Amino acid sequence: MNVGTKRTALIISLACLLAAPWLFGDTAFAQAGGEDGEKTLAEQIEEITVDLDAREKELADLRKQLAKTKDSVAGDALKSELMEKEGRFRREVAELTDLVVAGDKDDATDTTKARALAERLLTEDANKIRKGSADAARQVLELAEVVENGTPEEADKARSERDRAIVDANDLLRQFNDSIGQRKLLSMDVETDVTIISEQLKKRATFVAGYLQSTSEEIDDISSRPGVDQDADAQKSLADLGDRRDVLAKSQRLNVELMDEYCLETAELRRGIISATGKISEDVLDKDVAVGLVEEWMADAGEWLRTNGASLVFQGVMFLLVLLAFWILAKIARGAVRRALNRSKVGISSLAKNFFINSTGRLIMLLGVIIAIAQLGIEVGPLLAGLGIAGFVVGFALQDTLSNFASGMMILIYRPFDVGDVIEAGGVTGKVHQMNLVSTMVLTFDNQLLVVPNNQIWGGVIRNVTHQDKRRVDMTFGIGYSDDIPAAEKVLADVVGAHEKVLKDPEPVIRLHELGDSSVNFIVRPWSKTDDYWDVYWDITREVKHRFDQEGISIPFPQRDVHVFHETAPAPHGDDSSPTQTSTAQSGQDVVPDNDGND
Repeated sequence: MNVGTKRTALIISLACLLAAPWLFGDTAFAQAGGEDGEKTLAEQIEEITVDLDAREKELADLRKQLAKTKDSVAGDALKSELMEKEGRFRREVAELTDLVVAGDKDDATDTTKARALAERLLTEDANKIRKGSADAARQVLELAEVVENGTPEEADKARSERDRAIVDANDLLRQFNDSIGQRKLLSMDVETDVTIISEQLKKRATFVAGYLQSTSEEIDDISSRPGVDQDADAQKSLADLGDRRDVLAKSQRLNVELMDEYCLETAELRRGIISATGKISEDVLDKDVAVGLVEEWMADAGEWLRTNGASLVFQGVMFLLVLLAFWILAKIARGAVRRALNRSKVGISSLAKNFFINSTGRLIMLLGVIIAIAQLGIEVGPLLAGLGIAGFVVGFALQDTLSNFASGMMILIYRPFDVGDVIEAGGVTGKVHQMNLVSTMVLTFDNQLLVVPNNQIWGGVIRNVTHQDKRRVDMTFGIGYSDDIPAAEKVLADVVGAHEKVLKDPEPVIRLHELGDSSVNFIVRPWSKTDDYWDVYWDITREVKHRFDQEGISIPFPQRDVHVFHETAPAPHGDDSSPTQTSTAQSGQDVVPDNDGND
């Protein structure tokens, strides 16, 4: 079998391994066939025992084959296959352990042989894991020595190998911990291994913490160099260091997780992970971790203040002094401009005067802020250039928005309306709900919220319905031509005068206004408070109808007189006996058909 065929077979095996639990369930996969639900406990134990015996021989053959292989590519393929089958073998040993524990509770099942097999396999596997852990720890220490004392090329290679060794050690730790748990289920003595794994965890956590901290410091050192954004080598180094930091942080979290199982102190390690990665996790909710982080940050802040405190205080004092000097200068300049404008003979409005005075002061203060910022060590030139370019681009891209912004400024300056006013503007009518420099939100009377751009409002006629506290209620009432005009006028005056919300000043106006087509029309114009407008309108309208009905005054509707003329049409072909036709004239103009359907 060539290398390519072996790799293909390995990929297919891994795919089947991953898919089988999803398709058939873990128990069916481990025990080959999915019939465990129908087998007795003794049959399941017997079946998995036979399977483990076969797999143990298969693993032994693979190890011998790997030892004889000289080709590195073929060796890597065999190592991957061996790791996959060892993992499957451990899972079946764990399943056998569970079956033995279940069998111990069942008096009808003899688990002596299966227990002996499980104990032997677990003991052998624990010995292999212990040896592997010791080899991994020794390898990490040797690679660390090369990193410290080797050439740059050797150090880079050793770092990569050390990172891989740390990842491999993660798997060994998990396997060792699982082995201890399974042997506990079988009541085997694991005190020695508990001591061993506790010591390994402490040493490994200390080493990883130091390695993680040094990696984080190296990242900070490269990031603080000038021009690092344009340095391709520096960016590559930062990417590699970032990947290494993530690997180390993951390894340290595993250490913490296992150490918690063995009741070892982990607060300092959790703080180290957060400090090195800068990522806040749920560990910060732990009191010891939170207190430690605060103390660490306060210590760092104190060190920074001891180093930079004097220069920072001087820069702060200079910043405040420059602002104070320009504030005084701006105040003097505003006074000078005010006096000059008052003495000027050029007629300008008070609004223009205030604009020039305030603009002078603001420009001087803007100049003062720029100079004050320069005292803090900030480069002002690039900042101004960047702001100018950004302002041009933003202004060009947001022309419509800036137009709305300018209109909003005009609305806020001249205040043609305010929040709560009822307006007609921009093609909408409603109550002003909210205002900003870009748009005005109007709430219509049927409770719809309309967002109107300020440019549409300021560019047209604005009608503020509720600007004044008093408002005239305009109403028109008609009576018939045959009705008594003084009586109707008295009824209207009584109704208006009796309403409690009608104001006495200004006085209501009630006048005969016009002679309409169908009615004699009165205008009724009482005054009320703006808030009472519709109450007055509706109440008076209702009461007028009621009183007119009581007084026998009619409220006519549009009418039209219809005149009917009868005439004899000429008889066709000299026949004088033709029927009489009726023509109906409407207002002397329109001819409509009569009831008989004749024209």
